[in-house]
Amino acid sequence: MLKYIYTDRKTGVNQLRRGHILGLLVIAVILAFLGTTLFSPPLPAGLGPEVLPPGIPDNEPRVLSATLAAVGDIMGHLTQVEQARTTAADGSVVYDFRPSFDFIAPALLDADITVGNLETTLAGSARGYSGFPTFNTPEELAANLKEAGFDLLATANNHSMDMGMSGLKTTVENVRAAGLLNFGTYLTPEDRDTPLIVDVNGIQIAFTAYTKSTNGIPVPRDHGYAVKYIENFQDPSPMFEEIAAARRAGADLVAVYMHWGFEYSFDPADYQRDLAQRLADAGADLILGSHPHVIQPLEWITVREGERAGKRALVAYSLGNFVSNQFHWPPYIPTPAVQYGLLLQVELEKNLNSGETVISDAGYQITWVHRDWRHRILPVQEVLKRGPEEYNLNSAQMEELEEGLAWMKGIVETFRFSELK
Repeated sequence: MLKYIYTDRKTGVNQLRRGHILGLLVIAVILAFLGTTLFSPPLPAGLGPEVLPPGIPDNEPRVLSATLAAVGDIMGHLTQVEQARTTAADGSVVYDFRPSFDFIAPALLDADITVGNLETTLAGSARGYSGFPTFNTPEELAANLKEAGFDLLATANNHSMDMGMSGLKTTVENVRAAGLLNFGTYLTPEDRDTPLIVDVNGIQIAFTAYTKSTNGIPVPRDHGYAVKYIENFQDPSPMFEEIAAARRAGADLVAVYMHWGFEYSFDPADYQRDLAQRLADAGADLILGSHPHVIQPLEWITVREGERAGKRALVAYSLGNFVSNQFHWPPYIPTPAVQYGLLLQVELEKNLNSGETVISDAGYQITWVHRDWRHRILPVQEVLKRGPEEYNLNSAQMEELEEGLAWMKGIVETFRFSELK
């Protein structure tokens, strides 16, 4: 009785599989063995042909898969800070932002990797905590984000320099001390020049982030490495070069956070769409937008040129606000849509035979910030299914969410995202 070794797809452990072989086949095998083994010199280990018997599948895994979740702007307005303030057992003042993530954390934790845009600084209490227009949020936020399911944060945006160079560096240090990775702002030139590539279930994902503005606060000339900043993206060539470098460094997929567009606009500007196409042509697979503070559409883009011509990239022109204290406040904030955000959920697959990695599927959830209840981020579809009681909502708010969901989905689907996926 012969024994064939195969690999269990789930455990990766070699198992023994028994099969009954007819007498003639046994004789044939013995004769073949005598002919090749007794009269031929042995082959060095590893050089012999690998032959699978008929009907026995090659169970070596051929596809790796991973899931990625991405959200938009993580803000730190003073109202949020004040509501997070509490007293520790020793009487000291501490800040607890965890209630904001009570209902959304399961979706964040469910993904293999979760990322968002940190649009505030964590520069320490000595600088004083502040909100708009120059943000400084208690550093406890970083640990709370980690606990909620975040793995890394984009930190290149128009508020990166709100507390100057020292504040930028302290922010990076506090983010990393909480066990999070960051990209877009850096401590050293070497830090900036080393591609951030994260292994997610065997798929190598590169992350980078760029901003079009630092709100007029200049980055010191001798610290130009500190922020990936291209004024109004007038010369995007450094981004294209970085994408190519990430590919050379072994990235299977490249994700780019872009701080771009115009505040409170539901439509991507012409330059956003043009630049998204150019980023895709340069090798970006996933383009994640922030800055407008409202949701903008999702769109599939077909690569036009180069080795990747014909392949698709996915762009979220703006993921909106994930958490903030923004609300409809005309004329300063002209829309209630600032309370809504997009949780993008992406499935990735890497074909081990071809080496190709693709976005195999993508979907989204609409979120809403319950400002009257510790800024809890609510998954709108789930809320509408389960009812108001669990979420401290009244009937008017439920009606608002039902209308808001239809409104936001209409924006997201402007370019037929779900139809074309």
